[in-house]
Amino acid sequence: MSITAVATMTSKGQLTIPKAVREALGLYEGGRVRFEVDSEQGTAALEPVKLQVSDLWAFAVPGAPTMSLEDMDQAIQRGATR
Repeated sequence: MSITAVATMTSKGQLTIPKAVREALGLYEGGRVRFEVDSEQGTAALEPVKLQVSDLWAFAVPGAPTMSLEDMDQAIQRGATR
């Protein structure tokens, strides 16, 4: 699928990613994107940043800090020994 869309930059340097682009890339509120810029060619590309397992904790417990895999393993071990 090929999509062409235009966005206008605000005075603060912000862009709203057009809905068709967000949907095509699976972007959502709070989602992160990575920009890759080729200054010699004058081009840029963006791609969604995939979630890490450690990021899922924040979805499971709203407002909770993220946990590292090591922290999760330790919590599992503590629970298993009780």
